Formats: sequence, C-alpha cells, structure tokens
Amino acid sequence: MMPSIALARGNVLLSLMLAGGLATAGPPASTNFSYSVAPLYHFDSGLEDGGKAGFAGVFTSLGGSWKLGGGSSLGMRLSFDYEDWRFDEPQGFGGLTPWTNLYRLGVSLPYSYATEDGWLLSLTPTLMYSGESDADFSKALEYGATATLARKFGPDLTLGLGVAAFARIEETKVFPFLIVNWNITDRLRLTNPFAAGPAGPAGLELAYRLDGDWEAGLGATYRSYRQRLAEDGPFPDGVGENQYIPVYVHVGRNLTDTIKLRLYAGAALGGQLRVENEAGDRLYEEDQDPAAMLGLALIGRF
Repeated sequence: MMPSIALARGNVLLSLMLAGGLATAGPPASTNFSYSVAPLYHFDSGLEDGGKAGFAGVFTSLGGSWKLGGGSSLGMRLSFDYEDWRFDEPQGFGGLTPWTNLYRLGVSLPYSYATEDGWLLSLTPTLMYSGESDADFSKALEYGATATLARKFGPDLTLGLGVAAFARIEETKVFPFLIVNWNITDRLRLTNPFAAGPAGPAGLELAYRLDGDWEAGLGATYRSYRQRLAEDGPFPDGVGENQYIPVYVHVGRNLTDTIKLRLYAGAALGGQLRVENEAGDRLYEEDQDPAAMLGLALIGRF
C-alpha cells in the first residue's frame, strides 16, 4: 500500500496511500470536510514455494472536523477499502487460493486539544470491519485507538510521540510511532504521510515543492492487514494477513485551491502472506518477492 494511497488510515498502499494526516496541527478554524480516493495496482510477484500473487484496489475516505471551542475539536472519518486479489498457481497454501475479494470499512472519531503554549493532544477511537466476501461480520471486527502527544517548536516544527492499541482479528497489537511535521526550508518538508491505524505506523515522507504548484517526494512505512476469510472458502472462518514495507516516490500537483492529485510509483518489500485457522493458529506462511506498485490519489477538501 504505497502510503497516502496505504503505497495505506491506513488505513495502502496500502490505507495505500491515503493522505489523512496525523493530528499534528491545532484544531481547525472552522468546520471543514475532506476526502480522498486512491486506486492502486500491485503487480504480481513470486511466492516462496511457487506461484504468484498480486492485487488491484481502491482506498477511499471521507471526514469532517468541528471546532468545539477552548482549543478542542471533534471529527468523524469514514473509510472504505477494496482489494481484488489474484493468485496464480500458489503452492504454499496447499495449492488453494487463500482469498479473493477483500473489504475494509471503518469509522474513526478523532478528538484533539491544543494548549496555548503549543502542546497538541489527540485521541482517536476506531472501529473497522475487515473481511473477505461472505465472511462472518461479527468475526471480522477490529477496534482500538491511537493517542498522541506533540508540541509545536515554532511555526515550522512539530514533534511528538503516539501509541496505537488495536484488537485485530485474533490478535492484539500495540505499537509506538513518531509524529513529525517539519518545514525544513520553504520548499522541503518531512511529515507523516497518513494517519496511524490498525494497519500500522504512519511512516515518513520527504517532499519538495517545485514551481508551478508541483511537488515531488519519497517515503516509506510498514503495513499489516488482517481479514476474516469466507465461511464457505477453502479456509472456513480463517484469518488472512498481508504485510509488507511500501517504499515509494510521488509527484503531485494542486489542481485547484482545494483539490490535489498525486501519482505514485514504488515497491512492496519484505512481503509476507499468512493464513491462520479460525482461532488464529498459523496454517501457512509465504514470503513474497518485491513487487512493483503504481497508484494515484485524488485528495480534496470543502
């Protein structure tokens, strides 16, 4: 999932790379809404025991934020991700195709508070469905929260720490992450490209503003997606997992004052596909060769 599309949330590449942004800025001056649509193509690459795998997907989000007064704000963000997987003669899963069409639907309620002396605090509870077609809905739910504490060291630098804790499908995950929003120069900045969530940390992106409203950048992160498998599939009510390290470059342009388009190219490194039984016990695990990824993201606000 190239970030900001989750190449992502998360929720991409992965959440391909949706540019949701961490709560590293203070509460908005007024009510505002934002959205992102990010299609992604993950080229087929080899599996450790033979065969190939890849997918095409689209990652979307829609959210709003409302100023509550006293330095605080409350938001809501909805997300929907879809992945259409391809397996070509996989040998490591007993010769079976472990999963096909995957869906993720999530809702988050970010709350943030900014103090007068520059401290920024946020708490974001999240509930998500992550499953294959025909998966048992009640067995495909994930939930948890991220909490962050950051400080503004002047107009060009915000630094902080965050922690995320999620009850994923047959697994509990807790991980820390860094918060960075640094305008190194008037053209060069280092940031988290998208929000941390069930899929993993937010990663880092270095971007350079070019002339004519163009921008170029590079970034990397770590992504891990788990999904409940179909009740009538080859691994009934099992668990599938896809994890990798997306490394990407992007070029983008502001189409208007409120709409941005980004094109991504990158690679998914350290890929691993895993199948577990209904209780989360490992059945199969396959390393995947590096895979090329292409995507774009349309990001807007209104």
